[in-house]
Amino acid sequence: MATKFSTKIEKTNTKDFVFETLAITGSVVSGTYPGPSEQASNVKNATSGLYQTVFDYPHLSQSANQLFDVTFGIRDGGQFSTDESGSVALISGSQDKINIYNQMAAVMLGYDQTGSVRVFDVSGNFNSVNSSTVMDAPVFINFSRLVGKDELKKGSFSLSFDTSLHRVISMRTQDLVTVTDSGSVDLENGLRILKARSGGLNVGILDRFRGIAAIQLSSSVVQGFYTDLTPHVVKAGTGSVGHNYFVSASTADSDRRAYQFGESVASGTILELADAFRHRIFNLSVENTTQLNTVQYVVNAGAGDFNYSSNPSYVDASSQIRVKKTQSGSLQKNLPAYAYVTGIGLYSPDGELLAVAKLSKPIKKSESAPLLLGVKLTY
Repeated sequence: MATKFSTKIEKTNTKDFVFETLAITGSVVSGTYPGPSEQASNVKNATSGLYQTVFDYPHLSQSANQLFDVTFGIRDGGQFSTDESGSVALISGSQDKINIYNQMAAVMLGYDQTGSVRVFDVSGNFNSVNSSTVMDAPVFINFSRLVGKDELKKGSFSLSFDTSLHRVISMRTQDLVTVTDSGSVDLENGLRILKARSGGLNVGILDRFRGIAAIQLSSSVVQGFYTDLTPHVVKAGTGSVGHNYFVSASTADSDRRAYQFGESVASGTILELADAFRHRIFNLSVENTTQLNTVQYVVNAGAGDFNYSSNPSYVDASSQIRVKKTQSGSLQKNLPAYAYVTGIGLYSPDGELLAVAKLSKPIKKSESAPLLLGVKLTY
């Protein structure tokens, strides 16, 4: 007699990994399309003003894919959270920048035993503040799921960017700095230290599992980066443009001009800071990882199992199985029942149908022999 469920099943589980390398050129990130205020741009400013999103095509295009978000944060109580007089009020969007820092720290680093958000530190010690290694004003690159997939492969992150002027002219290769996790060490929960390839100094933290990079740009961490760290609030027409000025002066803001790094962090908005960093990117590449889980089932249908069909045409008007009868002259001969297998259903232990595997062509199943069928499920 046929049975609905077969218990004669062999199950094998395997796990594979697929790697994909993605290289994003500076032309895509900072100059292929118009600026973020234009509809044809591949860069979109968040309406909240808290981050920028970079796409591979103009963001209104149906074929556009999100690549990553860029945002800035400052540590509450750090050297950039107040101006030189100790005033918080003059720092542009200081609370938003602090909130971004705390949000990213909570996601990437978690909380300490007191319930406080841990702090970014290039040494990998996130539980205490060390003035020589703490990251007071990191830029955050948050990769989309399309780019990061399940996780970033160890040693694959590489970012080259310019440390000289705001990019109104072509980049100068002598001012390029490359940040990578190649040769780095694992910390916890997918975290790795980012290093400057030249000199090997620690400059940031990479979260491989969440696809987020936090990079400190100031020269307190990286020699040769932005040198003026004093968070001045520069009034219009009073700032002098130095070699390392970060945010370009904007005539739209009559009260503040942000030039060098400390001044930029204090006077620039998150979008201005993100824009300044984005225009300096020369190359960005990562290799993502996709985990493929494969389950292979081998179903053994015994000779007496699954020889009947639920198709209404399988029986005649008198409920006799059509395939069991054949006409030979005037004699009628009963044949063994048989059916054609067209698919295999996979059920949960409580009988719920979860998946159906279809055969490329029907296979005859009869009482004369058992039938072995294999189902391969990859996800």
